[in-house]
Amino acid sequence: MNVMPDAVVEYNFKAEDMVKAGRTSIYNIDGIREWLKLMPTIPPISDEQIAIFLIACKNDTEATKNCILSFFKYKAGAPELFANRDLDGPESLRTLRVAHSVIIPQRTKENCAVIFAGLKDTSYSNFYLESHVKYVFTLLDVILHDNPPAGLIVVINLKGVGLMHITRLKLNTLKKFFQFLQEALPTQLKEIHILNTSYVFDKILVILRPFMNKELFDMIITHSTNINMDEFFKNHLSKDMCPSDFGGNQPNLTQLGQESVYQCKKLKDYLAAYERQIEIYKENKD
Repeated sequence: MNVMPDAVVEYNFKAEDMVKAGRTSIYNIDGIREWLKLMPTIPPISDEQIAIFLIACKNDTEATKNCILSFFKYKAGAPELFANRDLDGPESLRTLRVAHSVIIPQRTKENCAVIFAGLKDTSYSNFYLESHVKYVFTLLDVILHDNPPAGLIVVINLKGVGLMHITRLKLNTLKKFFQFLQEALPTQLKEIHILNTSYVFDKILVILRPFMNKELFDMIITHSTNINMDEFFKNHLSKDMCPSDFGGNQPNLTQLGQESVYQCKKLKDYLAAYERQIEIYKENKD
């Protein structure tokens, strides 16, 4: 098996930290480590990455094994979503001009990470689904670096999304996106909030629904254009977890977006290691 030392993804925490915090166990980590010896196509992964998968799967070892296998299978099968993540390249620069996709710098009380997304440029002709999905998955990797969250909450603002945006949705890309989201995501998706819903979202949902299992579908919480943000803060996310654009206490989306890009660039080597893992996986499969 081809082994490249710099293909092991290194995190800013130790597996022992997760064990001490009661989030997983040495027994489970060792069990997955032994199982990986029987999986020659899977590249070397650290105890920290194993811990991330275990936490994401609530320490169900069989579910963890399936998640790991799916993680490499789906990443290898979708280079348009996971490879060539150069934030200074033309594709990324266009994506950052067209949409906001930001990490909220702090976590919820339950240690959930929060991502906000929405359009800056509402012209449908400038919207490319693959590159937006790629950047969101990049942000998810960044979220895992320092401390794997207990879950992920996503807030999507549909303001400016029109019927013509639907023409930019590619079914094959959607299929790959939802496969990864439901079978291989190395964290637990908790809630998906859709802000400023309209009849357009109903039409989008008709397209997305066949790719979604019931568990994912039930996570979607819709909010109309006349949303009462005080009720949203009370019932869903606190003010401390929301951008100032929505009446929250965080900086505005532009500032948060700049910080998210900075975090991605600072972790360039870390993100590149994920890509090398997939390269090795492909080589081992051939």
